Amino acid sequence: MTDVHLHVDDEDGRYRAVAEVEVPGTPEEVWEVIATGPGIEAWFVPAEVEPREGGRFVTHHGSFGASEGVVTAWEPPHRLAYDEPDWQGDGTAVPPWNTEILVEARTGDTCVVRLSSGFLAGGEDWQDDIRGTFDGWRGALRNLRIYLTHFAGLPVTTLTVMHEVQEGQPLPDVRAAAGLGGVRRGDETRTAADAPALRGTVEEVGDDSVTLRTTEPSAGLVELATVEWGSTRMIVVRGTLYGADGPAVRDREQPAWEDWAAALAATAAEG
Repeated sequence: MTDVHLHVDDEDGRYRAVAEVEVPGTPEEVWEVIATGPGIEAWFVPAEVEPREGGRFVTHHGSFGASEGVVTAWEPPHRLAYDEPDWQGDGTAVPPWNTEILVEARTGDTCVVRLSSGFLAGGEDWQDDIRGTFDGWRGALRNLRIYLTHFAGLPVTTLTVMHEVQEGQPLPDVRAAAGLGGVRRGDETRTAADAPALRGTVEEVGDDSVTLRTTEPSAGLVELATVEWGSTRMIVVRGTLYGADGPAVRDREQPAWEDWAAALAATAAEG
């Protein structure tokens, strides 16, 4: 199974992030995961999709709020596109942000998913914004591959913790704080005793993040990260829990992660 490939398409002002990944499944099976609210939540964020051209397309991003869009192409099971006209907030004059997802069948019951996100014209003025989406899209398509490989068809529950770090304070190393400093992709590992319990396989290690495919406290994907977006600086815990026990696990574990993130931010302030 291939990893995610990502590049920039800047032809004729169409400045866009383009990500591609090979996943298991037929086009019809993959379509259910990229074009429905429950499916999108399994690899990206909670979402609502009205299944028609002109329908509403809404994604929910925790404390960053919701993004309202409209479906501009609905061609199951191969092509979905939507525009987000107010991506900079109400009253800001910007070109619509367009996202297109294509599904192409390959032999052996696999498909290539190609996601292209940015502008259909006039993108030259927004190059930094496009580049700022790279890590998010790379992580999302990685999660799509993992979900369809290991968890396809299981119900999804989202756990999200976002704790702000005050301006001027250093961002903490969440990997070291969780006892995951030095781990590598493919390692079997667990968090330290003074962090909420996670056990599983390392799927990705970034400069400021680590992602585990977990068996404890439930089957799922959990990413620990720090993020900066403009003046906003946060400790983030993103958990996607798979299986019927997801809601109970989230309700039990989320307070522990909130306390952990708050304590980590306080330690950073003292340092």
